[in-house]
Amino acid sequence: MQLLKNWRQHQRYREVFAVCFPLVIGLSATTVMEFTDRVFLSNYSLEAISAATPAGITAFLFMAFFGGIGSYCGVFIAQYIGAAQPKRIGSVLWQGIYFTFFSWVIFLLIASFLTKPLFALVGHAPEVRVLEEIYFRILCHGAVFYVATQVLSSFFSGRGLTRPVMSVNIIAMLVNIPLDYALIFGFGPFPEMGIAGAGIATILSTGISLFILVILVFTKKHNQRFGIISQRGFEFALLKRLLRFGVPGSMQFSLDILAFTIFILMVGRIGTVELAATN
Repeated sequence: MQLLKNWRQHQRYREVFAVCFPLVIGLSATTVMEFTDRVFLSNYSLEAISAATPAGITAFLFMAFFGGIGSYCGVFIAQYIGAAQPKRIGSVLWQGIYFTFFSWVIFLLIASFLTKPLFALVGHAPEVRVLEEIYFRILCHGAVFYVATQVLSSFFSGRGLTRPVMSVNIIAMLVNIPLDYALIFGFGPFPEMGIAGAGIATILSTGISLFILVILVFTKKHNQRFGIISQRGFEFALLKRLLRFGVPGSMQFSLDILAFTIFILMVGRIGTVELAATN
């Protein structure tokens, strides 16, 4: 009897691991891509590697907040699966898509009006600050891809199907490596772009993952079962519920990132070499 109990407990651990591990890979994808940026930039220039982490982590702070809200669609999808209302899944997903467009407007405003005063306030060396602004702006302009991938990924994770999400993110991380090299240092038809190339490579890689997810999600089969295309109407009440529960849930993770962001920005006030060492 005890042996049977232990076996069942072991099976539960396996089920939890099978669901959670791909989610961990998915959540770390952007962080890994920005780390890849820094690896290449460390061989490009001291100023570039010094600017990469403060600008990258600051951009990710905003991306994590809006992406966290978008990923909360998975909770609603899981609820509708449990309630045997699969057609509502399409409605949830589309509210997440509408929220994605809203977040894009916010990111464009941040890139246009917050970049210069933010990094001027931080007080890093002028040559580093210029590169921080470039990298930060590029990441903000492409942040809509990140939020959209979080929303579409929730279609799978909300139903306990996390392997497709993991596979898509692994592809994005692998694609980011040659793109980083080509766009940072210049290769073939690609010009040398330095830290701007690193940002563009990360955005393009995320865009590729989004493109794959669009192909996987918006199928005739999924539309028949979940109303993925037909249930695309705007539902203010459902979007309001998503924000009501998604904002507090996303805020906790964002506050953790905020603490680390402040630490990195403060180190940069000591000096460029010290900032590069933390990267």
